[in-house]
Amino acid sequence: MRIVTWNVNSLKARHDYVAAYLDEESPDVLCLQELKLEDDKVPTALFVERGYEVAIHGQRQWNGVLIASKCGLDDVHTGLPAGDEGAARLIAATVAGVRVVNLYCPQGQAADSPKFQYKLGFYDALLEWVAAELSADQPAAILGDLNIAREARDIFSVQQLEGVPSFHPEEHRRWDALLDLGFVDVCRPWMPPGTYSFWDYRGGAWQRDMGMRIDHLLATAPLAARVRGARVVRDWRKNRGELRASDHAPVEVTLRP
Repeated sequence: MRIVTWNVNSLKARHDYVAAYLDEESPDVLCLQELKLEDDKVPTALFVERGYEVAIHGQRQWNGVLIASKCGLDDVHTGLPAGDEGAARLIAATVAGVRVVNLYCPQGQAADSPKFQYKLGFYDALLEWVAAELSADQPAAILGDLNIAREARDIFSVQQLEGVPSFHPEEHRRWDALLDLGFVDVCRPWMPPGTYSFWDYRGGAWQRDMGMRIDHLLATAPLAARVRGARVVRDWRKNRGELRASDHAPVEVTLRP
């Protein structure tokens, strides 16, 4: 089974690009973030016509998460009421016996801004929710745009980014607390230093490879034992003719049965 997480930075803007991706790559499970569409505006035919079942937690203009699965979807849950302040940032479902939690975590803007405090509060609420809803003994994945790069190898420059949201010690403390609940970064062993999943549109970041690895899949031990590969699919960060890419590339994890 191939599971993919991808921040598409507007599904409306990226509709034809995502269609091309699905036709060429056809993952079993696709978790999207930053839809920027209300539920009834999401183009579900894009997925259904290709054999996917879809669960959506959308929001007008901002945020929004989606799970599309060829393996069925059960027990869908949306929202993190104690921490999301009404934003559509969490959707969970059971897929082929695996509990999948798809997240679009806040970015935080600046360390001295209210948005950074919102980010930390979101993570605190997420930690409580995961502890109550998931067990380290069950096959489970927390994935998505988690907006944290945990190690120096995950960013293009420590000098430029140290103490900046996405590479801040308060975020790292919460990341470590999440792992302490029984999760492991299953992508890390497959990705050498300097492997990134996000490159800003500004400043020629893509052309200069000034990126960050902020899109992740964390798994409990029963699921981690099934991982047989992981990769950032860099080709899908490139524009394709008139089709404009997101500023994130898809991250794919392959599981044995």
